[in-house]
Amino acid sequence: MGEMTKGARAHGFVVVDVEEIPELKAVGVTARHEATGLEVFHILNDDEENLFAYAFATPPSDSTGVAHILEHSVLCGSESYPLKDPFLVLAKQSVKTFLNAMTFPDKTVYPASSMVEADYLNLMAVYGDAVFFPLLEEWVFRQEGHRFEIDPEGKASIQGVVFNEMRGNYSSFDSVAGDWSIRSILGGTVYAHDSGGDPVDIPALTYAQFREFHARYYHPSNCRVFLCGNMPTERQLELLQTRFLSRFAEGSGRPVRVERPVPFAPPPPLATERRFLEVTGPAEAGKDPDRATVMVNWLLHDSTDAIALMEANLVAEILLGHDGAPLSRALVESGLGEDIAPSTGLETELKHLCFSAGLRGVERARAREVEDLIISTLQSVAEKGIDPVEVETAVRSIDFGNREVRRSGGPFALTLMRRSLRGWIHGLSPVATLRYVPAFEEVKRRLADPGYLQRLVTKYFL
Repeated sequence: MGEMTKGARAHGFVVVDVEEIPELKAVGVTARHEATGLEVFHILNDDEENLFAYAFATPPSDSTGVAHILEHSVLCGSESYPLKDPFLVLAKQSVKTFLNAMTFPDKTVYPASSMVEADYLNLMAVYGDAVFFPLLEEWVFRQEGHRFEIDPEGKASIQGVVFNEMRGNYSSFDSVAGDWSIRSILGGTVYAHDSGGDPVDIPALTYAQFREFHARYYHPSNCRVFLCGNMPTERQLELLQTRFLSRFAEGSGRPVRVERPVPFAPPPPLATERRFLEVTGPAEAGKDPDRATVMVNWLLHDSTDAIALMEANLVAEILLGHDGAPLSRALVESGLGEDIAPSTGLETELKHLCFSAGLRGVERARAREVEDLIISTLQSVAEKGIDPVEVETAVRSIDFGNREVRRSGGPFALTLMRRSLRGWIHGLSPVATLRYVPAFEEVKRRLADPGYLQRLVTKYFL
């Protein structure tokens, strides 16, 4: 079969859509495996650095960190590669340009890239076997999750790779404060839990629950395979079918499909009044324990709406984009705290957009003053408007960011992957949240209305 066309069939897949993506100088090919329902999206361009990623929706129902422990564990040996640590072998022997696995609050992603075709296909084969057919032996669960250890003095302690990693995370005051800026407004959703794992809750996870989580979520029907680069789509579909998907046939003992999980709770009801929440965090050496981090947090729109996302980006850039921006300046010059809290800004990685603003190093008794300052600053912006020069600066900054191609801890394809998965993992087209440029062009068109930004500030925050 030559060029992929809509409706074409190859290797058990049907091509659902083929569309031009001019701002990326690419074609987007979407295909679905007819038997299992696995979905593939390929940004087909002329980049010799090809990237793939296996992505699974893995929303947590508790904070035992099962998704995170599983992310570590599937890479510790699989049916076709029964080594103790094939991941380390790959890292040493492959000429890969990127190799990793990542647990997000609602999904787990396994990306890798290479500029050598044989190496790339080998990486895809090893990763695919790891996610679909891991051995998941009990020693792996104990190693990566949690176990008791007795030291030479006879003292017992809990150990485990993920357990110790998350102990480090929970020993950071800023990290805990950042987590709660989100949890405070997303109670009742999967984001109220910690997908990475809370050290208090991790030891409650059983080996049976760990294996059941894999059986439930790591099935082709809950898998999205993201591809980017110049390798022909069909060659990659063939590998997926022959190495993995053909093994989910009738009579194989493996279910051909599992019911697609829809565990993403709707957003919590919008609060009709402000709520105050006080949470304790770990004391920091050299810091005054009577000084707090004070955050004011808002729930905005769904991040799966590309235009709403671009609107929120613009407002956040105008309010906080530089030291002289209205909200940044008000916070810094207030003298109420030491500096702006690190979790200040717009959170775009979750299904729901969240905005936070605040200060750290605030006297407890003055917490309400921080809230009043932020609200009064936003009221002033809503009433008086924004300097057109500030608006133009923000527009140029976002425009540049949307069009810039750069490596940031890995191939640029990783940025495109995250954009695409933002909506795709929730049932939308993989292109729906990928294309920032057309969405922002619409926002720029709306800026012709002089009251547009003021209405956005009022709607979002007031």
